[in-house]
Amino acid sequence: MPLQQFDSYTQAELTPAMFPERMLKATLPMAANQQLAKGTIVGICTSANTSDVQTLTQAATGGTFTLSFGLGSVYTTPAIAWNASAATISAALQALPNIGSGNVGCTGGPLNSGTVAISFAGGALANQPQPLIVINGGLLTGGALSIAHTTPGVANGSIEPYASGNSDGSQTPVGILAVQASTDPQGNITFGPLPTGNGFGAVRHVAPVAISGYFNTADLSGLDTNAVGKLGRLITGTTTAGVLCVTGA
Repeated sequence: MPLQQFDSYTQAELTPAMFPERMLKATLPMAANQQLAKGTIVGICTSANTSDVQTLTQAATGGTFTLSFGLGSVYTTPAIAWNASAATISAALQALPNIGSGNVGCTGGPLNSGTVAISFAGGALANQPQPLIVINGGLLTGGALSIAHTTPGVANGSIEPYASGNSDGSQTPVGILAVQASTDPQGNITFGPLPTGNGFGAVRHVAPVAISGYFNTADLSGLDTNAVGKLGRLITGTTTAGVLCVTGA
């Protein structure tokens, strides 16, 4: 009986500069709503889990608006009245396929008399960074509806792009993302760009991260002298044109 293909990858794995047998990988979770290139230097978030909160403020005096949400696959609500209640907005958002029942809640309002806070505190959307909801307000009159990220979501223990100026733990690099990877609002990972990165509908919750090996620095994103010192050492060249030895220490 012939073997059947189980999965399909749209992106080749990061290629070592030399000694491919010395490339070791760990599998680590990614925070939601990210699209990271292979070769990205990553760190691990050590801040406490926090659910994402976004706040709507209404300056319009009439009309309707819609709200769009998502990364890769974006969905839009039906028209919502300018003076809608928190319950109406919550119901419209929960009806979106990429949010779902019970995964978001709204408080405050109605919009004509106060702000409405949108909290992603339920189910798989909790304790994850979420993209800013997009307002489509072309049919509003007398003013505009605005939205602000009042509490960015945090996913403790997940990888995110390294930067020396970060303060959530990811200022310490731990490795190099070995494939292009994307995550949806629930933190499900696909290899390649959303929404078609996985073949045959496969869903993953961890991504491969190279923690040892030799890599061309031209293939890496986010590498600086601080990351070099934390990950290993340069065998030759510079952070943009050289070979990095990652020691796995």
